[in-house]
Amino acid sequence: MKDSTKGLLMVIISGIVFGAMPGAVTLCYGQGAVPELMVFFRYAMLTLVLIPFIVKEKSTWKIYKAHFFEFLLLSLVGVVTPLLLYTAYHHMATGLVTTVHFLYPAIVVLLSVVFLKEKMSVLRIVALVLSLAGIVVMADFSGEISLVGILVTLASAVTWALYIVLLHRVKVPGISSIQILFFVSINSLVLMGIYGFATGAFLSAIPGVTWLGWILMPVVSLVIAVFGSAFFAFGVRKTDAQLSAIASTLEPIVSILVGIIFLKEGFTARTIIGCVLVLAAVVLLALPEKKAS
Repeated sequence: MKDSTKGLLMVIISGIVFGAMPGAVTLCYGQGAVPELMVFFRYAMLTLVLIPFIVKEKSTWKIYKAHFFEFLLLSLVGVVTPLLLYTAYHHMATGLVTTVHFLYPAIVVLLSVVFLKEKMSVLRIVALVLSLAGIVVMADFSGEISLVGILVTLASAVTWALYIVLLHRVKVPGISSIQILFFVSINSLVLMGIYGFATGAFLSAIPGVTWLGWILMPVVSLVIAVFGSAFFAFGVRKTDAQLSAIASTLEPIVSILVGIIFLKEGFTARTIIGCVLVLAAVVLLALPEKKAS
């Protein structure tokens, strides 16, 4: 299997995990969790999982010191995104948050084409249009729309797009994808720890977390960290920013399916049409580029 195919599969798996994330995070909120704690646990679990692999890597800390500020920038952008997204869930319905957040594939394409001078094939243009159309069709605007929620979610779309582009553009000789993810994870863990204690978010939230919450937070964070964050990061490194961003639009479909299966939410003809459009976009991306040109 080619690296690009492996990368696409990893991005698809991460999309499935991230699609189930809103429901899982909301469940944690019901047990007293707050966005700051969820983000902290996400990077804590990811760091713990990566440590055994990092021990085997050579020159890890030498590379880290030499390129500290590059990884710090990547970490800043990366840690802000889930914090914004988890906060947005408090202001609007998760379905609407997901819809607005998924403007990021278009932002990734814009950044790649305008600033990085990357080419956009006809196949990817069609896939992007289909995926965005599918998300818009699936969107439910009947709920309460919060201006704060919209702005926070838009900010999360911009920061995630920047993270994807920067992650793909990191070029350090001799560095592995695991090392990059570890550097980003440990930086993000420290940044989130400083932020959580400095703002008092941790101290004010901890007394309100139930015993079930303390079980759910690390378990949910572990699944999101490994099969969401890690798979997405590895997938981006093996493919490219544009393809990864468009392929990850599978996430809203999973969110809808989770709502239908576990939350007994209804679905309409619009939902089916939207899902078909997004799936068509992912299928197009899986085709060999030369056959589509």
